[in-house]
Amino acid sequence: MTQRAEDRFAPQLLKLEQVVMQLYAEHPSLTDAQVDAAYEELARLYRAEATAHAYRPGRLDAPRQLVHDALLPVAEALRGRPAPLPGVPVIVAEDLRVCFARLRSSIRVWHREGRQAYLNYLARMVPLG
Repeated sequence: MTQRAEDRFAPQLLKLEQVVMQLYAEHPSLTDAQVDAAYEELARLYRAEATAHAYRPGRLDAPRQLVHDALLPVAEALRGRPAPLPGVPVIVAEDLRVCFARLRSSIRVWHREGRQAYLNYLARMVPLG
């Protein structure tokens, strides 16, 4: 039986969500769509790494780039580069792609309830770390 991503990668997902929550606290106009675009771009990056294909960055507007740039150092640390996060297991690129895909699917579920429904859900569930 295959474990669900949220069970296999709970510590890694939490670290990524905490970054988004910190940004949301600093930028309350942030939307689910902006976060989703950053997750998508990072999923593309780690898919390219996992499959040894060239990565061609997409274009992100300022809010989406802000989210991307905040998440990238944490994502790299989850890969163990330049150093792992204390207490969080290092994962391979494909696992990180799965994490971003899982986060994107959560946005799709919550987004039906408004432009910031996912972010509001996270604000209730994820402690700032």
